[in-house]
Amino acid sequence: MKISVNINGVLRNVLLKFEEVYEKYEDKEVKSEVLTPNLMQYTHFNNEDELYNFLYEEAPMEIFGQAKEMMNGVVSHLVELYKEIPVDYKLRIVSDDLGRGKSATLWFLAKYGLVCDEIVFYNTESLNNLWEDTDVFITSDIDVIESKPKDKKLIIIDQSYNTSYDCDLRIDTVCNTVDDIDDNLGIISLNKLPVSSKIAINTLIKYNIIKKL
Repeated sequence: MKISVNINGVLRNVLLKFEEVYEKYEDKEVKSEVLTPNLMQYTHFNNEDELYNFLYEEAPMEIFGQAKEMMNGVVSHLVELYKEIPVDYKLRIVSDDLGRGKSATLWFLAKYGLVCDEIVFYNTESLNNLWEDTDVFITSDIDVIESKPKDKKLIIIDQSYNTSYDCDLRIDTVCNTVDDIDDNLGIISLNKLPVSSKIAINTLIKYNIIKKL
């Protein structure tokens, strides 16, 4: 069982940091509050090349490396989950960052002490290959959502820009799931986990995203 987890929009709040760094570097306010990954619409750049240069060459560490977690402790909760899943389950962290954004992302993950089996950088052309090697995808990204094969499982992290899409499970965060979960379902040894992590695992079992041992 291979579980792929997007960094942006799941573990890391790039949108908030982008707005802050853009206004600092460009000495201009964004056109409106940055609420979606379609960043071009919020800036005064003339074209996407200028935007990409800003993101991945001028200020990648400030945007991607120094961004905050989507919520406090979300990375540490994922680490706790990783420690408790069976050995034949593989956790892959994925990102669509380009250029120097990749090293900034690796720095972000190291800073928060993330542990996983694999880190993969992808683009729209390689998404199908990534899905082929994934059983469960946890994401908020529209490109990932729209490319989902029928035989794969999709967990959407709820954001204003992805509410119209269907999925197998929709949650607010990887460490805060459905309230009515029976916390007595049990999977391996959960006693050492925080309650939110127990609920997260049991949610995946209840909705047949992963199998109970």
